[in-house]
Amino acid sequence: MLADNEIDLKQAELTIDWCAWVLDQGHPGTSESSMAKVAVSEALYRVADRCVQVLGGLGVTGDSPVQQIFRDIRAFRIYDGPSEVHRWSIAKRLKKEWRPAA
Repeated sequence: MLADNEIDLKQAELTIDWCAWVLDQGHPGTSESSMAKVAVSEALYRVADRCVQVLGGLGVTGDSPVQQIFRDIRAFRIYDGPSEVHRWSIAKRLKKEWRPAA
């Protein structure tokens, strides 16, 4: 589980860096920021959930910061719009840009 947390955190970091790079290039980055928001918020939820699992009962008590982080992550997942709204936006763009193979 610790290895999976490291993988999720590194992927989140790289996704944020990619989105920032797109924005730095002067592009609107609308789809990229939606993808980053969904990917990062869900990765952080998985990380927090694994931390609770690793700590067992201690992970849901006030004796560890993990329970507070786990609770806060839920709200984080809806900041700047729920993930499903971002998915809808991405899918709408894909549908609009779709062209049949020639």
